[in-house]
Amino acid sequence: MKNAIKLSLLLGLFNIAHGGEPQFKTVLFQDDFAGTELNKTWGSWKSATVVKDGVMVGITPEDADHPSVNQIKLEPQTDLEVAVDFKFAGSNRFSVMFRDLDYKGSHAGHICHVAVSDKSVQIHDGKTGIFVKEIRDKRKAGEKLSPDTLAMLKTKSTSIPVDLDTAAWHNLLIRIVGDILTVSIDGKEIGSLKSEGIAHPTKSNMNITTTKREVHYDNFSIKAP
Repeated sequence: MKNAIKLSLLLGLFNIAHGGEPQFKTVLFQDDFAGTELNKTWGSWKSATVVKDGVMVGITPEDADHPSVNQIKLEPQTDLEVAVDFKFAGSNRFSVMFRDLDYKGSHAGHICHVAVSDKSVQIHDGKTGIFVKEIRDKRKAGEKLSPDTLAMLKTKSTSIPVDLDTAAWHNLLIRIVGDILTVSIDGKEIGSLKSEGIAHPTKSNMNITTTKREVHYDNFSIKAP
């Protein structure tokens, strides 16, 4: 496993050094939600998500204390590409999160994520930012963070304004290459974040979190180089 991770890192560095990004050709999982039930590869937590009319309908139960989580477990990866079509259908917010459940330095193994709403797209390095265990524990306890910590956190995320039609379908494309996470919507690159935590070499979990009710998803894929 360690040799495979090392080879993946070396291949990525080779491609970047020679003027190109990795080509995401290895399909790790894809789903067009053509059935009547959620594919068993998907795991669910605090979720009432269903498959209906050929789409995944993301639903957070009304009594839940956490957004709906629908997740895919992966063999550890460094670089990843996630694509999904989405349509707001009541809720106007969801996130695509990458985690390593064996990593204990951040809350729940959070590494990085993209939060999408109709008005903004936020990119976060959670591993060295908001999900650092000590920082999250202090915030949860209501403790004030130091000025240095607050200044550091500003470098670990970015927010890009957008104006998405809530009645239309859109396509989200996320690419992680080394320490850079890039987001495109409807075929147009809208922004990126460069931060060391993004380069975490053993991302082994991807999840879609749906805030409240509902967001519709279709044509999902996750790829590696």
